[in-house]
Amino acid sequence: MRVADALAPAPSSTPTFTDRVTPSEISSMTQRIARAYENALSEASTGTTWATTFGKTLDALGRASEASASVTLPSMTHGDKATREASTRGKDALKAMFDGTFARREVYQAMVRVGADSAPNAEARRASEYLMREFERNGAALDEASQKVLMQKLGELEELCSSFCAAINEDTTKVAYTEEELEGVDVTAYDEDEQGARLVGLIAPDMMPVMQFAKRSESRKRMAEAKARQCQDVNTDRFLRVVELRNECARMLGYKSHAEYMLKPKMARTPERAEQFLRDLLVKARGKLDGDLKDLQKLKDEEEGPDAGPIQSWDVAYYSTKFKATLGVDEAKIREYFPLEHVKQEILSTYQSLLGLTFTRVDAEVWHEDVECYSVREADGEQNVLGFFYLDLFPRPGKYTHQCVYPLRPAFAADGEFTPAACVNIGNLSKPSADGKPALLRFREVETFFHEFGHVMHCVLSKSQHSVHAWAWSAVPWPGGVEQDFLEVPSMMLENFVWQPEVLVRLSKHYSTGESLPKEDIDALSASRGALEGYARSRFISMALFDLAVHGGPGPYEFEGQKYDSIDFYNRITASLSKIPSIDGAFPVASWFHLMMGYSAGYYGYLWSEAFAADLFSEFEANRPNVCDPALGRKYKDMILAPCATVAGDDMLSNFLGREASLNPFLKRMGVL
Repeated sequence: MRVADALAPAPSSTPTFTDRVTPSEISSMTQRIARAYENALSEASTGTTWATTFGKTLDALGRASEASASVTLPSMTHGDKATREASTRGKDALKAMFDGTFARREVYQAMVRVGADSAPNAEARRASEYLMREFERNGAALDEASQKVLMQKLGELEELCSSFCAAINEDTTKVAYTEEELEGVDVTAYDEDEQGARLVGLIAPDMMPVMQFAKRSESRKRMAEAKARQCQDVNTDRFLRVVELRNECARMLGYKSHAEYMLKPKMARTPERAEQFLRDLLVKARGKLDGDLKDLQKLKDEEEGPDAGPIQSWDVAYYSTKFKATLGVDEAKIREYFPLEHVKQEILSTYQSLLGLTFTRVDAEVWHEDVECYSVREADGEQNVLGFFYLDLFPRPGKYTHQCVYPLRPAFAADGEFTPAACVNIGNLSKPSADGKPALLRFREVETFFHEFGHVMHCVLSKSQHSVHAWAWSAVPWPGGVEQDFLEVPSMMLENFVWQPEVLVRLSKHYSTGESLPKEDIDALSASRGALEGYARSRFISMALFDLAVHGGPGPYEFEGQKYDSIDFYNRITASLSKIPSIDGAFPVASWFHLMMGYSAGYYGYLWSEAFAADLFSEFEANRPNVCDPALGRKYKDMILAPCATVAGDDMLSNFLGREASLNPFLKRMGVL
């Protein structure tokens, strides 16, 4: 069902955002939130019942979380640098406020006296147990002097992480090329400088066409070097200090390392289990890696001659594109079938029909003219709004430079009133040109859009009564969300649909002829899904092992019989396990968002989540030819998406599957079982 183009009136529960916010207003909002929150916690510290201790705190968390987005969103999206900086300061202050909740000894002691088992129902008890755990993980049980030191370290950490991410968002590095140097690339997508050179930035929509299509190796090399060295002058020291502080804080709390601290509440439970998971998959991927590199090397030798040398990092995307072409995948041709507006409409339509929903674009106040707001309801005529989502899909100066879903409001109930969730899909997709030519998406962008919209649905459909159980991730300052290594499971499962022939027919529409992608191209695209997977898996695993290692204790780090500092260790482990040399003098970790935005000692979770997502999708595959079975889709909505963190990840998996989860579907898809 197509989403109507006409705007409907915004429901009364629609969040309000504006681009007219000023730095001083952000500061004032931050102070108001902090005062109201402080008053509520002070009352909770003298409470004597569940309602006046746990209940009061949970309500305060919900209200403060809801109010926070007006402070924090501009740091990701606003066009004015001073406003972004004020928003970043506000986000840091709110993060310190929320973290400070769990250092409040008097609130913790009041809750200890009342006890989590006094909660009125199972969901409230789970939320109460969450609070108690977080108090203990944030030093409430430490002596006052130690707790003060811990909070100082946590404050420094938050400031360093914010500065690290801001440096990447604010980076304006451009690589200048002559048009001859960009042979093979559509140069009209790039601005010119006064000398007529084309300027290519480091965000994916700008950079990837060069890496995939530029015929000259030297042109690709210059882009790869610029990206690998992005922000390393300012962010390398920040990264090293963050790792040091994280491990110091973990040891103060009685953990051996930050990795142990981070994994205890996750599905994996221990760093050892996560590392073993990665190493087992690495063994299975090695045989495919050798074959992948041989295939790429053969193509390089054919194009550049036998003296061209081994495959380098700047060759991978280019020859991967050529390799997929040998399978019948013509990336440039396929792109013509994915105009953005059609893709957007069909992604929304696919999710509506699969999950039994209705999306309505509403006339809400937004922070930029490109932003769209939608309400979500059940398709059966139920009028209650389940939640809201915003689409902010195009790049702008200063805007967050990757793709993500940013929570704007958690789902929660307080004072007998339910507040529906809201979020924004922040994208960086190509914008339609001024001459009317539509934006055409690379298939990878289509896949990412489909994946990110799975996060949108997980957020919006959460039916949690307490904000700590609502969808969230560490980009926002407030606490909550599912176990981090379950966070990607729901959207990765849904991402599988983008590869299905019946879905590809709907998603594709040639920008000039209106025809869907031909069957032979769909078949070739589907067949290419596992192409070069050995390299991709090995590269990912090397990065995830680095993440676990540096957060597992101070260096030096031993690898293959030698010891390395953090910088040399990253370059050595990634080069060794992927068998592609590192770029000299580069430290790509300096522009790696994940480790500063909550995925520290958690990068493995993407692969972990993908493995269990494959098991969930096997239930839909068993329904072929009706893989998009709406009955099964509604079951998925009710048993995986709506519960959010009110149910443990392992339990959600077994509840939906009717059995214990298995890695076998994932291993079969990798071709190693």
